Amino acid sequence: MVYYNLKIMASLNKDIKYENTYQKISDLIAFAMLQDEKTKKLHEENTYKMYNFCSLYPFEKDGIYKKNKIYTFDIKFVEMEFAMKIKQLLSVVKNNDIQVIMSNIQVNEYRKINKLITLTPCILTKNNGDYKVDGDLELVKSRILAGIEKKYKQIYGIKVEANFINSIIQTNRKPIKLPYKNIFLLGNKFEIQINQDELSQKLAHLALSTGILEKNSQGYGFCKAR
Repeated sequence: MVYYNLKIMASLNKDIKYENTYQKISDLIAFAMLQDEKTKKLHEENTYKMYNFCSLYPFEKDGIYKKNKIYTFDIKFVEMEFAMKIKQLLSVVKNNDIQVIMSNIQVNEYRKINKLITLTPCILTKNNGDYKVDGDLELVKSRILAGIEKKYKQIYGIKVEANFINSIIQTNRKPIKLPYKNIFLLGNKFEIQINQDELSQKLAHLALSTGILEKNSQGYGFCKAR
């Protein structure tokens, strides 16, 4: 298994607060997708988009990314064709907030994963509409597993049921408040120890490339591997 990382260098047309970067980058990608009929159709479908991105880096200590300064962000894909199309579209679209300067695609091949660490907050919506995890890591685990199994079926057409998570811990002390459209979401970060059997590794690799839990195409649940 491989995934494709689109590394983007961009300058800002205005100052952006850290908590707003997810929405700004998401809007940029969505606008780019609307410029092509195939990606527009995907954007409008109620399905997993199979891409995930991180916030801008290097991180600003005061939490404010600066106008006219150059930053980088990454978008992960499971399909090369999709990655190349987004690269092309982002190179030509104009945006009031973020201007893409250059980008390149990196191919990341399969390697053993011991642990997944979330770099961006993860969103979990309870049945009552609440976003608070309240230490219920069994719920977090079950939702992660269910989401990755659904993505696997969407990509490969095969239903699998496998517990690829050995253990999970929450790394933030209090929920991370994030603006989303006209509401606020509450996110959390996790470290996930991965089982070493072949299927578990495949599912963990899919989690690494597409994100975990909800709203991955808005930048949430972005992971790195160790």
